[in-house]
Amino acid sequence: MRFHNRSYELSELERVRELCGKSTHFTIISGRRRVGKTELVKKFCSDKEHFYFFIGRKNPSLLLEELSSIAKTKITPFPTITKFDEWLEFLLNNVKKGTIIFFDEFQNFKYVDRSIFSDFQKIFDKYRTKLQVHIIVAGSHITLMNKIFSDNKEPLFGRATEKYVLKPLPFKEVSEMLSEIKITDIEEQIKWYTVFGGIPKYYVIAEEQGLEGKDIFSALKILLFRDFAPLKEEAKSVLSEEFGSEHPSYFSILEAVALGNSEMTTIANKSGINIKSISKYLGLLVKDFGYLDYETPVTEDKPWKSKKGRYFLSDNFFRFWFRYIYRNRSDYEIGNYEILTAKIKQDFDSLVGKEFEKISKEFLIGLSRQNKLQLNFSKIGKWWHKDIEIDLVALNADTNDIFFFECKWKKLKEAAAMKILDDLKVKSKSVGWHQDDRRDYFGLIAKKIENKDKLKANGYLVFDLTDFKL
Repeated sequence: MRFHNRSYELSELERVRELCGKSTHFTIISGRRRVGKTELVKKFCSDKEHFYFFIGRKNPSLLLEELSSIAKTKITPFPTITKFDEWLEFLLNNVKKGTIIFFDEFQNFKYVDRSIFSDFQKIFDKYRTKLQVHIIVAGSHITLMNKIFSDNKEPLFGRATEKYVLKPLPFKEVSEMLSEIKITDIEEQIKWYTVFGGIPKYYVIAEEQGLEGKDIFSALKILLFRDFAPLKEEAKSVLSEEFGSEHPSYFSILEAVALGNSEMTTIANKSGINIKSISKYLGLLVKDFGYLDYETPVTEDKPWKSKKGRYFLSDNFFRFWFRYIYRNRSDYEIGNYEILTAKIKQDFDSLVGKEFEKISKEFLIGLSRQNKLQLNFSKIGKWWHKDIEIDLVALNADTNDIFFFECKWKKLKEAAAMKILDDLKVKSKSVGWHQDDRRDYFGLIAKKIENKDKLKANGYLVFDLTDFKL
């Protein structure tokens, strides 16, 4: 499968490369496993002088021997060196100007020899202004990478000249990847994205497993629901390593959120964690791990002070795993895959419906950026107050235009669509944003909408899956 997107990230790396003409730059790239950090840097380096060093957890002397053997392919002679600081110093002094030196899974130096971080600091400080090279380090252990470079007690604190967190791909880019493996029906693509999200490696694995043109449940059978499935231990291994000894508490919280509990009190009750302790865990899951999103109603002027916040799982694959596999782990561990699949099929449309809201949000942002249909806004998100909720509300603070949307993972007859729009008008009256001097617009996004053009002619912003290829 060819490399997809990441044009912004590649342009940023190119920008930094130009800066390396004056001094050495130290770029940090973090992000969850399988998100594409290594492939991004390899793509960037493909037409440039570079060294690629993978940092495995092994004996220090064996690792240094391995790194030296790689360096010898381009630097000869390369002497036998037994100390890391001397190795790095020799490397830097014998590479060409503009060379990229890439250390993959950089955080693993902790398990090799923690003093290497001090060695890195010493050599980087010594040569930062004397040489013109680009050092890039990447790591999948998000919290450990944060600690190495953001903890003021760590030797590499403040040494990074650039820090990037690589995010999962948006649906539009994943749609292109799925089309490449002959999954072209957009409804099926949304189902795949609901499970596997924007993690490129999962789609590469799907191609490797011969899943071209297959539906999502055929994919689940091969990738998750068999004894030797390639993703069988994926979520458990990734998250257990991230959370360490506290993983049972974190798992309980993530399961509670995956099942639809979004407020702090209900999460605490469902997970069995004391309400006095839950805020610490939730804060870490949002800020450090990045596995939860904290959202407030879109009209909140100071969201950081709002008491209306809710928590949502940001990673599609982990949400699927906690919602269906972790909570049914007895069936999963003994191989009752058919029973588990039957349970998922009963509930799956509900999960897809929630993801459809996020995909619809991405779709509307795309229209706004393209200045299409006079749908211009600077802010978009969910809105709720007490028992009233609106799927998406978009705001234009310059014109006081406000756009209300409901998102339905259904095929709607004209009458049903009008009922949803009429109900939306009633709910919109509860939204207090510029209520005296605003212009209201109402819209609906669904799988399929009967007489869509008629509704558009009446001033409604209505879209279905046929519009998502715009």
